[in-house]
Amino acid sequence: MDNRILSLKSLLPDSSAALITSDVNRQYFSSFRSSAGAVLVTKNSASLLVDFRYFEAASKSASKNISVICFKKLFDSINEILTKENIQSLIIEEMDVTVSKLRQIKDAVSIDVIDDFGLSDKIADLRMIKSESEIDKIITAQKITEKSFLEVLNYVNSNVTERKLALELEYLMKQNGAEKVAFDIICVSGKNTSLPHGVPSDKTINEGDFITFDIGAVYDGYHSDMTRTVAYKSATDKMIEVYNTVLQAHKNAATKIIACNTCADVDNAARDYITQNGYGEYFGHTTGHGVGLEIHEKPTVYLTNNQVLKSGMIITNEPGIYLPDSFGVRIEDMYLVLDDGYKDLATIDKELIIL
Repeated sequence: MDNRILSLKSLLPDSSAALITSDVNRQYFSSFRSSAGAVLVTKNSASLLVDFRYFEAASKSASKNISVICFKKLFDSINEILTKENIQSLIIEEMDVTVSKLRQIKDAVSIDVIDDFGLSDKIADLRMIKSESEIDKIITAQKITEKSFLEVLNYVNSNVTERKLALELEYLMKQNGAEKVAFDIICVSGKNTSLPHGVPSDKTINEGDFITFDIGAVYDGYHSDMTRTVAYKSATDKMIEVYNTVLQAHKNAATKIIACNTCADVDNAARDYITQNGYGEYFGHTTGHGVGLEIHEKPTVYLTNNQVLKSGMIITNEPGIYLPDSFGVRIEDMYLVLDDGYKDLATIDKELIIL
């Protein structure tokens, strides 16, 4: 945690302060989650400002290297710090602050308010590299996801609907230790699997259907992300061919997940294989993305992104093929980037399961 605040301090110009207002970044720098408040960081101090509702909890749970301040009026407390430390400019999160909120901040402080520093983007860059504790939390979220997935397979039958399976998955994940699901669960079957972000419906599962589960859990604020496509009772030769094409593309991409390679290297490894096998036009999304306090973080794993992979990043590897009005396949797991390769955070098999 010390390193996070020190890294932010190193980005600040002299006599400037950073005002962190987004929920996620407040948690990142303070280790405390709340629906309101702010983190103020200067070259000399770091403060978590919360109201009475959160003060006791924050005093017990926040990082030990950040001062917890209970405010009655937020900007009265902020101005006290700005004046005490002779701060000349206040840098805001450009991705969090609306035009209306920007006006309120400018009216509330008597110093320059800087909205073009790129603070949101710079913090997103810091968050790409996960600490050991962050990695552990993501692995725990993954374990919850896997356990719940394996358990829900027992509920698949010809009378159950996509919506019922999605609801059962959410229940299982919470029962298995998740705070909540990481995103709206995707559980689709048959022709609906050709929709990359299909919404669970009242369609029942039929023999010969593919079923796509795109699921994730949240543990202590950190997300997991996993997709499995299974077949119910049987699969045609075409279905098996497409599945194995996606699986090999996934494996090819994994070989490129190593520090010093680029996101484009990973994407191209999957995309080239799918294209060589005649399905290039049916793979229209990115091969992956970062995961952490948010389900989609930097970096984006795409063929035009030359971002260099670094040890400590966690990215998804999720190629897919989607044949309109027929079926689709996606296989997704999270990978931890290492100096000498990767660690696959999934422990369950990727081979086709026929229930």
